[in-house]
Amino acid sequence: MPPVQFRLYLVSDRSQTGGRPLGEVIALASQAGLPAVQVRERDLPTRELAALVRMIRSAVADRPTRVLVNDRADIALALGADGVHLRASSLPPGRVRAMIGPDRLLGVSTHSLEEVRRAQDDGADFVVFGPVYDTPSKHAYGRPQGIDRLAEVCRIARVPVFAIGGVTPGRAVEARRAGAHGVAVVSSILSAPDVPAAVRAFLRALHEAGPSA
Repeated sequence: MPPVQFRLYLVSDRSQTGGRPLGEVIALASQAGLPAVQVRERDLPTRELAALVRMIRSAVADRPTRVLVNDRADIALALGADGVHLRASSLPPGRVRAMIGPDRLLGVSTHSLEEVRRAQDDGADFVVFGPVYDTPSKHAYGRPQGIDRLAEVCRIARVPVFAIGGVTPGRAVEARRAGAHGVAVVSSILSAPDVPAAVRAFLRALHEAGPSA
């Protein structure tokens, strides 16, 4: 399994950039030190999604930002992306692992202890768990899980856990202290008036939480 060497994971949503081109926002985030991004524009048809992934990979080419593609292993492979991220209802991670090989990252979104167990047992390199805090974009997944449930998940998980849902820099520290490996963020970076400053605030918070959090 490839090592998960990042603690901040940006999940894309071009509807939350305040009218700015998504590629431009991600490029700014990458220049500020963003270590990883998931391209999750699920409504785009194949050709448009492939063009977007190609543009984003080009925008971060001179930076160490890892690029993962939501669900579409075919696009990830065709364009040389760093990995694939699956929904809990997607193909089983084991099947996708067989497609992408051992060297690309494989992440899975989860919303329960059982989904976390299933994802790690089936070959996920990391899981994203939430929503931990209240956030409008995650209302479809039910009430917030809360920090205590996050801590419980982190205790049983054998793979890195990223907290998602309403995460701010201050809450990133709380999530790390609950055992999370890192945090996944959408609007707190994409909607920020100053994207580089938002990225740096998260990186500082995660650093201040300490390696033993």
